[in-house]
Amino acid sequence: MALKPDREYNETTDITNFWYTDQTSAEKGGVASVVTQGSGAAIGQNYTDEPNVVSYATSASGAVPKGILLQTVSPVMSTNRDFINYENQEIRPGDKCTLVKKGFVVTDMITGTPVTGGIAYLGASGNISTTSGSFGGTATPVVGRFETTKDANGFARVSIDIG
Repeated sequence: MALKPDREYNETTDITNFWYTDQTSAEKGGVASVVTQGSGAAIGQNYTDEPNVVSYATSASGAVPKGILLQTVSPVMSTNRDFINYENQEIRPGDKCTLVKKGFVVTDMITGTPVTGGIAYLGASGNISTTSGSFGGTATPVVGRFETTKDANGFARVSIDIG
């Protein structure tokens, strides 16, 4: 589990994105970044006509964060039998996903040792990093700040603010 139920995001979620079909599994609680971005409203009905696609970026270099993933992405079980776990808010690659843009979450997808009040940066593989980097003169994007240090299980509260 990468996301605890203690969170707040009053009407600051984004449901206009689809999860990238090539990334067949992902734990909830990480930072989703842009794979492709549409123009205008860009609200499609399915993956094939929708340009807004997100995934966990393998590197923070050049990545544009969109929000914290609230669902678990799981691969299709088989071609003729597939049961989605709605209790876990499970989705499949290519499905619409919900992203938190503002608020706070309690997650364990953190690299480094956070300090209270420290800046939270986009890290590799959807993680939230405690350190910034510079890639070709471009600084690592800021996704919020840490409100607590890690607990014994590796979870920390992160205040999210992704424009």
